[in-house]
Amino acid sequence: MVHLRRKIGVKMLHFLGPLLLLAMVRPSQQFNDVFDEELLIKPLPDGFVYSYFQFTTRWELTQNDSLLHTHLVSRSLVELFHHYGVSELHLAFTSGIWRYENWGFPVVDAGPGAEVWAWFEPPANDDEVDHKWKQLCGTLSGLFCASLSFVDKTNTFRPEYSLRPTTHRFEGMGEPKVRYAALPREIVCTENLTPWKKLLPCKLREGLVSLLTPDHVYSGNYHSLAVHMRKLCADAECEQFQLEVRQSVSLVQDQRLFGGKDWSIRKLFGQGMEGACVLASSSKVYVDVTDKDYDMTQKPTNVIRSIRGGANSVLYEYDVKEFERKQRMFNVAAVDKKDPNVVALTPLPPIYSKRFISGVGQERGRIVTRITNTHWADLNLIIFENIPWFVPIYLHTLRINRGEQRIEPRTVKYIPGRQRERPSHLEIALTIPTRSTIELSIDFDYIFLKWQEYPPDASHGHYLQPSIISVLLPVARNYTSLPREASLFRDSFNATQPNGYFLQLRTEALLLTLPIPDFSMPYNVICLACTVVALAFGPIHNISTKRIVAKSKEPAKPKLMDKIKGWFGRGRKKDEPEKEKTETTADKVEDTK
Repeated sequence: MVHLRRKIGVKMLHFLGPLLLLAMVRPSQQFNDVFDEELLIKPLPDGFVYSYFQFTTRWELTQNDSLLHTHLVSRSLVELFHHYGVSELHLAFTSGIWRYENWGFPVVDAGPGAEVWAWFEPPANDDEVDHKWKQLCGTLSGLFCASLSFVDKTNTFRPEYSLRPTTHRFEGMGEPKVRYAALPREIVCTENLTPWKKLLPCKLREGLVSLLTPDHVYSGNYHSLAVHMRKLCADAECEQFQLEVRQSVSLVQDQRLFGGKDWSIRKLFGQGMEGACVLASSSKVYVDVTDKDYDMTQKPTNVIRSIRGGANSVLYEYDVKEFERKQRMFNVAAVDKKDPNVVALTPLPPIYSKRFISGVGQERGRIVTRITNTHWADLNLIIFENIPWFVPIYLHTLRINRGEQRIEPRTVKYIPGRQRERPSHLEIALTIPTRSTIELSIDFDYIFLKWQEYPPDASHGHYLQPSIISVLLPVARNYTSLPREASLFRDSFNATQPNGYFLQLRTEALLLTLPIPDFSMPYNVICLACTVVALAFGPIHNISTKRIVAKSKEPAKPKLMDKIKGWFGRGRKKDEPEKEKTETTADKVEDTK
């Protein structure tokens, strides 16, 4: 018996030994990843408030580390780099139009609808990259519940000058290959927000992400969800690298819906915040009070004065973790002490643009992009026009005018499109003179499409992707973007860049109404043809597949109730003859009498 117990004990030790060893080693294992959450609240002119959420995770890795064992970074995102050879990925879902002329520049710019672009590692050829690009878009479509599976070669671009990677480049490293696509008709809703929030370390209910309730996110004038990922190598061999995942949300809300110029976190998002994310190393809220006279209900943790590119900014910093230690609900309210009858003049940003379609009739039209330079110096621009295949353009009609003056472009890269195969690729490099407005126009033809190529609501029209304008600003007026090497928003404070401040603007998405056929005729033909086929097919099918068999007519079987009634009926029939017999005998006796 003792020997049997020893055997069982040895077997249990062999079985539980690795588990005990894993339990002892697991707590001591160190993950070189850091998570930070930030919120910027910036009042805008015309009574609007801009809120920018940023959740950043940085993970230090080596080539021997596995990307499939994650801690704070979502494994779903890491597998994109592991399986598709991606070195940088950008994805955005946007609803609304950012008003550059009135609001300045956002921290992260995005065009209307869905926008995705990625850089693939150099060893892959074009065919392999196209295959990975199609698979990548399909994976993102399922991950974010979007229509990115509609991205194919007919709406994919390969910009050469407009989009540049933000990863580190060393000598000996090949050039990555980029793919870009936009779906301006994509509708952004809760189905995109929920999976986006589930990718965060604290999921839905802790930290700054708890403020992102669908009721308040989608009731604003502008909202944009974005995911930015990049792989930062330490050397050309990339033996040590950092994987950075940055998720951001941009919101613009109207203060007039809250009853005036005063605002608070509870008014903007419908609730306060109980505390910071437990896994976050820092949780900061910044309030931009530049040129504002606010009376804040909470005393800031720190006052930041930032000088960047000739622009001075004042921000109040609130450390959410300190409020959490005091066991208080975090809420910041601002009361405007300025006279409501006084309207402050807001200086225009250095550059802004407009885009529209001109022309009469449905034979030939013109796409016009109007760009205004309010700066005191000339600016060099790169304009990337996204022209779909169903809008055939004519390069010889390209005109760049400043009033009556003709401006010659410095460089023009044009790849003509092919119907149902590839879009038209047009990149233009030019110089816009100081304090002037230029118009870039190009003619196109209205064409007829196949009736299956029209959207469900053909009368609504087709959307054209927004243009991308890239410029290097010498000053940082109304500029809030992060430097290329920065990961956190606080890294942009006092971050002067002598070479200039890179900026990208997205224009409006155009709505084009192409000639529409009479869809009632195909509908009538389909209904008539289907009816005729159904009437003809039914009898022929019955005759050809069924056999006619003669069947004798058998009496129906009596039912149970009929049997019961018959049983009682037989009893009555037996009594009736005796009755008749008695009555007959009695009659005979009477007759005898």
